[in-house]
Amino acid sequence: NSKNLLDIWIVSELHKLIKEVEVNMQKYDLVKATKPFEFFVDNLSNWYIRRSRKRFWKSENDDDKNNAYETLHYTLVTLSKTIAPFVPFIAEEIYKNLTKDESVHLTDFPLFDEKMIDEKLNIEMKRTRDIISEGLQQRTLNKIKVRQPLKAVTIKDKIEDVELKDIMREELNVKDILISETQEENIKLDTNITPDLKLEGIARELVRVIQQMRKEAGYEVDNRISIFYTGAKEVFVKFGDLIAKETLANELSFGELVTFDLQKEILIDGNKYVLFIKK
Repeated sequence: NSKNLLDIWIVSELHKLIKEVEVNMQKYDLVKATKPFEFFVDNLSNWYIRRSRKRFWKSENDDDKNNAYETLHYTLVTLSKTIAPFVPFIAEEIYKNLTKDESVHLTDFPLFDEKMIDEKLNIEMKRTRDIISEGLQQRTLNKIKVRQPLKAVTIKDKIEDVELKDIMREELNVKDILISETQEENIKLDTNITPDLKLEGIARELVRVIQQMRKEAGYEVDNRISIFYTGAKEVFVKFGDLIAKETLANELSFGELVTFDLQKEILIDGNKYVLFIKK
């Protein structure tokens, strides 16, 4: 019942997978029957789960978080039934861990539902991923980190769906998406980095470091923390809310801590920062 585009898409891809596997098994073509699994697992792990992390990590139990968990559980259980004839032991491990039932091999092979397959959405999501991949390659060629925000990206073809545009904006870390049907390239990044964009890039680098510190300190993903720092204040003054939100910080203050869980000194663009965290 989820209205989230990613949930609708992964379920669509799941039913498409079941259909392709069943059709080829009926033909006794086991090579073709197994080929779609690699594509689906890539979609699931490298796109759906990665894009849904913030939904899983929410501290509040709202409908969006519950829908994400329910969709992932349904997808993994159904996938285990689908792969059971080909990799029985792996399928059994996945199924029993998720359901605690006796065996995946005592269940029926899943049925696909044509109404759940949205081929238009599947195509649009793949096109979105292809554009993002090309944009990330341009970042690499220009030696610009993904954490460094950019002003805009211009693409040749329209993307109608607002959620797909939001995904592209987040993945490419750009402020705006422009359309130019006259440009030769499929995608073109605006690589001019203004002082404000540069400062936000530093903020996002600090977020990465603090998240790594959380991991090293052994914090749970939903633990709230306090952050103290020394160094250039400007980035914390301008982007303090962003840093606090991304790192689950209740407190963000200038100064040193006498007692702390972890301390780290880093150098970013010639500026030294000393970070202290504690629960």
